[in-house]
Amino acid sequence: MPNENNPNPENPQPPQPPKPRAPRSDQDQVIANDITDAQQVIETAKTDAELKPLLEDKGYDAAEMDKGAVLQSAAQAAYNGRQKASGKQKEATALAIAVEKSARVTYSDFRETARALYAEEADVAKLGLKGKVPADLQKFITAARASYSGAKDEPYASRLAKRGFKPADNANAEAQLKALATADAEQETAIADAQQATKERDAAYEALMAWMNEFKRIARVALRDKPTLARKLKLQR
Repeated sequence: MPNENNPNPENPQPPQPPKPRAPRSDQDQVIANDITDAQQVIETAKTDAELKPLLEDKGYDAAEMDKGAVLQSAAQAAYNGRQKASGKQKEATALAIAVEKSARVTYSDFRETARALYAEEADVAKLGLKGKVPADLQKFITAARASYSGAKDEPYASRLAKRGFKPADNANAEAQLKALATADAEQETAIADAQQATKERDAAYEALMAWMNEFKRIARVALRDKPTLARKLKLQR
């Protein structure tokens, strides 16, 4: 039997996908705009001679407006802090990616060289040449460190040096792994800091918007028959 949701049951309609969420950059811009608008509205409400008595009659005296100004300042500071933390996180991530790429290329070259020289199972095991290079970062670092450590021993060190992987190259490869571990740790710290800064930004923004929403609703009542004054507080619907 047809129904209003599906008038043709023999040709069922696919479920509608949920509306996509706004990109983070769009959300950030909305927040930035709201914080800036709040500053302008609060400043106008505090200084405009025509608005002040009408708003004071609704309880928005100097002390109450100062509460809004404090919330706006806190939201602006939290927004600035989040932007700074986000920038640091992006820098740390870019560095970690670059360092990992370089370390993997070095290790790949080492493995190719070592595999060309050694095929016996004992040698392959000693130099960590079995299987694929781990995709997981921590496992990769562990595997590469073990390979480079084994390559320091004789007879491997001399033979590898003859084919281009000298002791200095081994030392550089180990230094790359150390730099990679450091870059990864710094990236994780930066990510955590950015997440915390986002929570703080969102909390400060929500507190400001709660105050602003109440203020604007009351201001609309106070300025119902005064559209010119309402426009000063951006109360146009």
